Amino acid sequence: MQPFPRALVDRSHTIVDANMALEVWASRQSDKLVGTPLANVLGVDPDELAAALATGNPGGIRLASSAHGYQETRSSVVIRAVRISGGHTIVAFDPELAAVGERTVALGRRESDRLQLLLAASVAFAKTRTEEELGELLSETARRAFNATACSVHTGEPGNYELVAGEALLEAEWPEDARDESVQLGSVVTIQSPAEADVVAPGLGLSGVFERSGVSAIIGVPIIEDDILYGAFACYFDQPRAFDDQAVPLAEALAQLAGQVLVRLRLEARLRRAAMLDEVTGLPNRRLFDENLQQTERAHADQVAVLFVDLDGFKAINDTLGHAAGDTVLKEVAERLSRVFRQEDMIARYGGDEFIAALHVADTTDALELADRARVAIAEDFAGIPPELSITASVGIAITDDVAGQSIDHLIRLADQAMYAAKRGGGDQAVVYGAER
Repeated sequence: MQPFPRALVDRSHTIVDANMALEVWASRQSDKLVGTPLANVLGVDPDELAAALATGNPGGIRLASSAHGYQETRSSVVIRAVRISGGHTIVAFDPELAAVGERTVALGRRESDRLQLLLAASVAFAKTRTEEELGELLSETARRAFNATACSVHTGEPGNYELVAGEALLEAEWPEDARDESVQLGSVVTIQSPAEADVVAPGLGLSGVFERSGVSAIIGVPIIEDDILYGAFACYFDQPRAFDDQAVPLAEALAQLAGQVLVRLRLEARLRRAAMLDEVTGLPNRRLFDENLQQTERAHADQVAVLFVDLDGFKAINDTLGHAAGDTVLKEVAERLSRVFRQEDMIARYGGDEFIAALHVADTTDALELADRARVAIAEDFAGIPPELSITASVGIAITDDVAGQSIDHLIRLADQAMYAAKRGGGDQAVVYGAER
């Protein structure tokens, strides 16, 4: 190790001897240092130096900021002094020690703060129950961790990631032909200025995107678990940002925590959904239908129609051909209903040979048209089923323009009553509750 600069001073704190380290630091030969007040060499106040040396301080003491010639730097000084005989004092000092100490303390404090943040995030993330809730928490945690202007979280399936939380400041200005690549990250990306954006992703004109969006810097972080990309989060800064060497590890740690929870949430959702799917048809069961209907949005329709579908002649299939044949018919009916109804419509097996559906409709005529299409599809021949064992459907319809204000059970009961009216009328028809067809 290189020795600390060291001087031997007399009672007036004038240098009487200096080692080579002090000569290098002060850029002076020893004969130029001898006879010079130590305070002048250190660039500190003479009274402050005298106070520091009054009793000796082998443990070290920091002096106020000094100005000196070493590499044209400016730093505070920590000195250690030992008084010896003859009124002389040996003074050893490290001009960089105080500055390094301050940086170390600051880094230590920042590291501690980030560790506390990760611990708190781990606990908070583990308590989330939905992907949206996790996204909101991740967005706010990352924004605070990096002191960012905004943060956005994107999750989904490969090739189909959506904003689930926060604000994507670049979204409005992002090039249309590059939108599919917006979260295709394999590792953490830091962009410290608009000009650097063009270097990181050439050919997209991202510097202009940054400038028009009011963004000067960004850190983009993929959420990867078991080598699967589940999404990404990004922090945006409205001023140029220099990322320290802890930024990437912190971002990766947050992404790892979020990824682990995201995997758990999706597994739980799959298991929960599997428990709410009918084993025979693969359609949602009544429980999942109720849950979906409670969460439905009005979307592009004025009303919601609940259809109660009961198969005419199904009992004869079971009695004549057996339950295996009956299950085959039920599967085929489920497939036909899925083809007839639209993607946004909800279908479920209610039980036995009964199905229910919730459809967004414009009016009663729209509901009846969809019900008739379902009837026609069900009435088609079934492979392996003799013509004399034909299957048709009786459909009951209940319509409401206030899904939130109507009990699910109430709507189904009304549709059920209309279905029985259809059966009493001979079957193979659709009836709207409260109306004669």
